[in-house]
Amino acid sequence: MYNGVIQKMQTEYTDPVNYDFLIGDSKVNLNELINSKISLVWSGEVVCVCGKKLKKFYRQHFCYQCYWNAPEASPSIFKPELCTADLGIEERNLAWEKKFQLVPHCVYLANSSGLKVGITRNNNQLTRWMDQGAVQGSLIAVVPNRRISGLVELELKKVLSDRTNWRKMLSGSPQKLDLIQAKNQYIKYIPSELQQFIIPENKVVNIQYPVAVYPVKVNSLNFYKCNIIEGTLLGIKGQYLLFDDNRVFNVRSHQGFIAKLSI
Repeated sequence: MYNGVIQKMQTEYTDPVNYDFLIGDSKVNLNELINSKISLVWSGEVVCVCGKKLKKFYRQHFCYQCYWNAPEASPSIFKPELCTADLGIEERNLAWEKKFQLVPHCVYLANSSGLKVGITRNNNQLTRWMDQGAVQGSLIAVVPNRRISGLVELELKKVLSDRTNWRKMLSGSPQKLDLIQAKNQYIKYIPSELQQFIIPENKVVNIQYPVAVYPVKVNSLNFYKCNIIEGTLLGIKGQYLLFDDNRVFNVRSHQGFIAKLSI
């Protein structure tokens, strides 16, 4: 039995993706547990990023104070085009924001439940694609900071989705797409002053996931509705555990929950 705070699953780009479940100070390999029974039991408490224990998060993974005051929950986290650290303007904590925002970011295309656009820190794209359950990914541009990546994404969002249909993603592998052709098709929507950041490299990464059986009709589980989740693990995709009886559990959305894992 393993006890502690649940964290986002750790991924490694292998064929298929290797998953480790992080709980407390323990790391449990999940690939080895496919077709085995596991149990997750929630203690009834959660832990905010500030360390405060609560019965329930206020929003996302934050307590009330952190949601309205912590830089990790600022509006630019959800809308990167609102970032201002490169302009020397503070949102909530300029030192934190400079460290977070003033690093190279990339804009990418991915195929998770279909074609989508997204951004992440440069060299973090593989992790982002695996977390989203993408089966293909390819870079469009590399830019010097988060705000500029948000501006490029903002233009592409006018013609492309930036969302993953998680139910469709968990129902099977989407049809393979020609991401290079898609890149050549959509870069024309990037404004001329941002075209300089488009990369000439045309490389597509393909990703496989450890799934024995996909759900036929997805039934989402969460601790707020039931504090005990148990069953046969049939696969892992994105940040989801796929159980028998078409049930799925989003590990990332349960970050900060104090629980016990039994195998």
